Amino acid sequence: MDNEEIAKATLAFIDEYGLEAVSFRKISQVTGMATMTICNRFGSKENLLKSALMAMLSENAPSFHPNETWDESLKRVAHHVRNMALAHPKAYWLFLQVPPFESPVKEYTQSVFATHDGQNLSKTMPYDFLSVLHSFLTGFQIAEGYANEALSKMFNERAFNRDLDIIIRGFSAMYGLPLSEDASVSN
Repeated sequence: MDNEEIAKATLAFIDEYGLEAVSFRKISQVTGMATMTICNRFGSKENLLKSALMAMLSENAPSFHPNETWDESLKRVAHHVRNMALAHPKAYWLFLQVPPFESPVKEYTQSVFATHDGQNLSKTMPYDFLSVLHSFLTGFQIAEGYANEALSKMFNERAFNRDLDIIIRGFSAMYGLPLSEDASVSN
């Protein structure tokens, strides 16, 4: 197995058993590779976990769409992150634990910023988007991932779209940003 395959196996292990259960020995059992081989390749459990995070982020990497408006990019990226959190609720904690200026979250953040290339935004606007959306997405995904039956009515796709719509309209009003023709994300 190459390192990418080990990272994907680690991600699958986290999805099933959680972050706390990860060890070189357990990943060795899952992959059939010697514990010391995995240890030598990654050097530390932290590096192994970051490789699993990289595998998760690569599944949901946002790309640049040249004709997209700022609000369309924001919606698309927000849905990418939500889809990632729903697909990997236990591993999503890795995304929250690694600071945005450390790899691989740093590179992911740069790809998010690149979705706004050519949209005539101020240089600080992507950072403003990141600040607000990171707070919203983190809180919403934690609540949605752990919502019981009663709370699931508060934290679902409809509520996500409504809340995202409020955020986008707030950015538009506060910074004088035009909304695309199909500005509403709510149903």
